[in-house]
Amino acid sequence: MSFWGTQLGSEGQRDPKRKFRFKVTIAGLEGGIIWYLKTTGKPEMTISGDTTHKFMGHSFHFPGSVSWNEIEMTLVDPVDENKKDAAGKLLAIIEKAGYVYPDANYIDDQSAKSLRTISKAKAVAALKSVVIEQLDADGDTVEKWTLHNPFITKVGFGDLSYEAEELSEISIGFKYDWATFNDEDGERPFQNR
Repeated sequence: MSFWGTQLGSEGQRDPKRKFRFKVTIAGLEGGIIWYLKTTGKPEMTISGDTTHKFMGHSFHFPGSVSWNEIEMTLVDPVDENKKDAAGKLLAIIEKAGYVYPDANYIDDQSAKSLRTISKAKAVAALKSVVIEQLDADGDTVEKWTLHNPFITKVGFGDLSYEAEELSEISIGFKYDWATFNDEDGERPFQNR
């Protein structure tokens, strides 16, 4: 029976997944669950199809390697009671990843701290983990994506305008090596067994 059918009140009938029922947890951000998240992409993979074999006037195509595409998220930029905002929290993650501001002290300071740079190990450790969960009407997880070895690739701090009344937004880009999918029972139904 279709989800739009006449048996909506019957036992066992469930709503389809809805776009607005989700939560994202980034362990590297203070508090974990990002209640100020506005939108997020879900994992997306690309399977290259560049391998072609030509034989007797015909072309035969073969699948190649799998690449996981970047995910983008949009946050609003709230300020909490400790005067901490999302912009500051994200900048702290970038600094933990190894970024050093090239200010006046940077030029004069020749210590090991001023010479450090971003590395994948530090960037992944600063972010810790990224988990995207799609929820049902009761708040239970029906779909869970875990990004493996995620790190931030870009942060956009939005724009300002005297003509706008919207909340300030921040956009973030994440790269990751791969993502795993778990269904509502916590199982990975498509894993080779």
